Amino acid sequence: MRILNIALGLVLAGNAMAEAKGLSDIYQLAVANDPSLRAQIAARDASEALGNQIRGAQGLSVSASASVKGTQNFKSDDHYGTGTLSLSLSVPLYDRGLSSSIDSQDAEVRQADAILVAYRQSHILSVTNAYFAVLSSEQDLLASRAEVEAFERQLEQASERLIVGIGTRVDVDQARARLDLSKVGLISAEVALDTSRSDLEKLVDAPILGLSGLEASFTAGLHRPLDGNWETLVDSHPDVIAEREAYQSALADLDEVRAETTPTLALSSTFSISDTSGSSIPATNTSARSNALSLTLSAPIYTNGVAPAKVDVAEAGVVKAEADLLRVRRKVLANMRETYRNLEASARTVEARQLAIVSAASRVEATEAAYAVGSGDIVELLNSKKDLFAAERDFAKARHNHVVRQLQLDRAVGDLSESAIVRIDQALAQ
Repeated sequence: MRILNIALGLVLAGNAMAEAKGLSDIYQLAVANDPSLRAQIAARDASEALGNQIRGAQGLSVSASASVKGTQNFKSDDHYGTGTLSLSLSVPLYDRGLSSSIDSQDAEVRQADAILVAYRQSHILSVTNAYFAVLSSEQDLLASRAEVEAFERQLEQASERLIVGIGTRVDVDQARARLDLSKVGLISAEVALDTSRSDLEKLVDAPILGLSGLEASFTAGLHRPLDGNWETLVDSHPDVIAEREAYQSALADLDEVRAETTPTLALSSTFSISDTSGSSIPATNTSARSNALSLTLSAPIYTNGVAPAKVDVAEAGVVKAEADLLRVRRKVLANMRETYRNLEASARTVEARQLAIVSAASRVEATEAAYAVGSGDIVELLNSKKDLFAAERDFAKARHNHVVRQLQLDRAVGDLSESAIVRIDQALAQ
């Protein structure tokens, strides 16, 4: 019960500074205000628009033109005007290079989608990590303040014992030295808290006044099993999907450059109307209508080695993309296993930190009792209190670290979503 009271007290003290915001509140601010996220979304939209642009070249294209011309014939002293209107339609019948270009861009769009999904997952993890970094810094500050207050009282007690003749000057000097060191630690904790808040404020573009901490009842466990098919998890990972689509795009690029040596076939039709009027010579005032239908076959004959060089470059791009895909698959698989082991270790660490508080509290009680009757040493008492503050702080920070590692596992698997934010929010003190 003492452990729960200590943890709850630290949480409440940290949140008493201002109206606390939950992780969902902070995340929504980050989504709305983080320029890096907007840049990723814009990059994905640009890729899709480029795909539509390239795909449009495969269908029917229509263009129209109109012109008006005035003519003055000085020899016959004749003035007349000519108006022309034309409408052109064209459609490619066979263009292997264009089809390959469309396939390449479609793969790049799917790659951009996967990259955006991966970035959103990393963004969730970054915001959560920054959120709990602030909470951990607050715990450092609370522990440092408690340490300073305890050492101040210990210095007062040592001074009083010296006055009544049951203490020594050495005890007073040692208590004062520990107090001075604890004040230095307090300054460092204040700077670290300001830094962590600044890092979070850069993500949300808003001042951070107070954050909700974890409930005392929060249990650090394995929130998901990871005993499924590893290859299936790897194949569905957004990082792997992005590299796989990059490989498909490289294959399409190779086919596109190879197509530069193949013929293309296009059909076009141009309908035009021309009318000349205003001339004093009747034969000049004419009107004409025409429709030209053409079938164009184009084929390269000689490129002076340019086409083979392009093929070599594209083939090297395919080899590189295939190697990158293999590298990312191995990296994702290794990261899954590593983060799962880290999460297991984190759960055990939280349990060990909880037990350490019990041991440290018992030691403080024992050293206080011994010092009260004159059989204890003040250094041992100061050390025991310092160890208790550190144990309480480390327990709170271990729980924060465990929450982050839960999300790191979800990111490693590739299915981290906003539902994880909601899940964590439910474990925060309301």
